[in-house]
Amino acid sequence: MRRVLIANRGAIAARAVDTFRTLGWSPIAVVASSDPQRLHALAADGCEYLEGDGLAETYDHVGRIVEAARRCGAAAVYPGYGALAEDPELPGRLAAAGIAFVGPTAEVLAAARDKDHAVATADRLGLPVLPHATGHERIAKLVADIGLPVILKPVTGCGGLGVRIVRTESEAERALALIGADEDDGGDGGDGWYAERYVEHGAVVGVTVAVDAAATVHPLGERESLLVDGSMKLLEASPVRSVAPELVERMRADTARLVTGMGLRGVATVEFIVGSGSGAGVGGRRHWFLEVNGRLPLAYRMCEAQTGLDVVALQMELARGTLPAPGRIRVDRDAHCMEARLFIEPAAGGAPGRITALELAPEPGVTYNCALDVRSPVVLDNIVTQVLALGGSRAAAAGAVLRAVEGSGVSGVGTCAEEIAVWLRGSGLVPERLGSQALGV
Repeated sequence: MRRVLIANRGAIAARAVDTFRTLGWSPIAVVASSDPQRLHALAADGCEYLEGDGLAETYDHVGRIVEAARRCGAAAVYPGYGALAEDPELPGRLAAAGIAFVGPTAEVLAAARDKDHAVATADRLGLPVLPHATGHERIAKLVADIGLPVILKPVTGCGGLGVRIVRTESEAERALALIGADEDDGGDGGDGWYAERYVEHGAVVGVTVAVDAAATVHPLGERESLLVDGSMKLLEASPVRSVAPELVERMRADTARLVTGMGLRGVATVEFIVGSGSGAGVGGRRHWFLEVNGRLPLAYRMCEAQTGLDVVALQMELARGTLPAPGRIRVDRDAHCMEARLFIEPAAGGAPGRITALELAPEPGVTYNCALDVRSPVVLDNIVTQVLALGGSRAAAAGAVLRAVEGSGVSGVGTCAEEIAVWLRGSGLVPERLGSQALGV
């Protein structure tokens, strides 16, 4: 039986183990020797241990993952989502070792990861883009030309790490000083930073698609971010309701144009931001390209709720060159779903936390995505669970999420559960009859 290395941890790794076994593959897990959380490896057929501390030296270390794949005789590597899944070095080194990568090519991942390159590609293909710049001098000129606020991002960052909003002149001076210092230190001349106009009160919409070997684009659904804290999307919902249908259709068309123009194959998500602006728009609103991610989205279960497909299995089909039968992939845009993510709040001093009690409330229409062991410290994980609710309406899904979040309890680590509950109760989405009193633990 062919072996596949599941190069991830937590709930997505546990899910991938089950999916690949169903597909007839022998799944092998990876575990960092410094990681106390190992539930994801229990159902695997074997386990490869990664020496080192921290994500960068273990689960996200390309060299150690490739060596693990070699040691266990893996024919393929599946990365799921996260920094490793977006690292173009991984498919390149796997190809050199004769091991398949379940995802896009190294060239496509490199083009998608580089924000400046991705925006330039989107612009060339006719997608609307925001005023932007890279490098100290160009960013300074951008600020002088368009004013504040702007948003500053690492050019090759992922997961929203390092992103900051610059609103005041003093903040701009400090940010430009840091970029200039990078240049003075003989770094990349400040070109490691990317800036673009910040859209106030913008609606972030993600469009997920599957692209087969014939370059046919199959929609897997869209969703909108309802609650964002820094770089973390705490609450997302589908179908998109805050944006006019005509504008959503334009984003679908732009997504297809971009992924085919980039030569991307597999599952990908293109993110847009919608806000007020001049030029062609719908009802005084327009959209702009933000980024493209050539990997499984964190919200993959929302895609599955709208398509009825196992998206992990679909990724493997696409990687093998299988062409989905015509009409097989259909999106039910009347299927309402909402997902809340209970991110872990960093402990004081960065010390690992320990979940001393975890109770996930049974709620009709709600499923949880969790693979944490309450007996062990949390060192590398940043999320307790994803709470997915299905309902006949946005209000029904929101009510189910609220009851699940308030009825569940986590002790030992702080989470964003209260922030999510407060937002839902104040949003007007949940009629009083659909709410509940907090149960706690």
